[in-house]
Amino acid sequence: MSQPQPPWNPEGQQGQQPYPGEQYGLSDAQPPKDPRQPPPGWYPDPGGQQVLRWWDGIHWGSHTQPMPGSREERSAQPGAGTYGADPGTVPASFSGTRLPPPPGPWAWTVALMPLVMLGVAILAAAAEGPDGSISGYVLLGAVVASVSAIFAAWRDTRALRAAGEPVDGAQALWCLLTPLAYLVARAVVKTGKRNADWGLLGASLAAWLLVIVISAPVIDSVVTENTVFNQPQVQAQIASGIEAKSGVAVSVNCPADPPMNPGSQFQCIATAADGSTTLVTVTIQDRSGDYLWQTGS
Repeated sequence: MSQPQPPWNPEGQQGQQPYPGEQYGLSDAQPPKDPRQPPPGWYPDPGGQQVLRWWDGIHWGSHTQPMPGSREERSAQPGAGTYGADPGTVPASFSGTRLPPPPGPWAWTVALMPLVMLGVAILAAAAEGPDGSISGYVLLGAVVASVSAIFAAWRDTRALRAAGEPVDGAQALWCLLTPLAYLVARAVVKTGKRNADWGLLGASLAAWLLVIVISAPVIDSVVTENTVFNQPQVQAQIASGIEAKSGVAVSVNCPADPPMNPGSQFQCIATAADGSTTLVTVTIQDRSGDYLWQTGS
């Protein structure tokens, strides 16, 4: 929240405009010793709500009271709050303590950046197919995630500074090491810590562990799904190989959509001109679809 703008003359020439709260009948309001900072008291909410919010002289508090004469004020119990009171006469529930803000959406974006990295790697694998490598796809995802994390962390530092935290925009550069490093530095520097700040760090760590465990098999699965089995070409190559070895011309029939994961096997049937048949076992060697074959069961 922004600080209240003093409606009095900063040069000390009083009488031209009322002090904060005077227009609401808050007779205890006094001009500040430092004209740049209004004194503690109840002031109109700077966010536009039709309430009075406690200002402790430095920060806006989290507690509010109804505007004098409002429906909420008339229905409130007597003594529920004293407008213009100093901190010593404010009820216990209105301590004037500034609650530290919870992690905002930009902080959560940094925390979940490993999932962005995995998503980019999967999209690249789906587009490129077996022509690339898993490590290359992961590296591309890491670059995109790092750039995105720096931007999100910079926006998060702006939000923290607006809340009064002593952070610097350059702190976002920790994301060049890893977004997790920024979140650690954020938790250390932040003065108003909440459990949610440590939860943010824990969520990011869990996301990193998840990505480390599943990235290789998931990307490999995407790549192999995009590997196309060229049935006519494989059948022709096997038939040519059998004829070269045995001198017998055969026709070969293979499944139209066999498994293409490295190490998987499937069987084709080779049929000679006299009607005799033999089984051909095909073994996939790698993600590009290379294979070995041998005759016999």
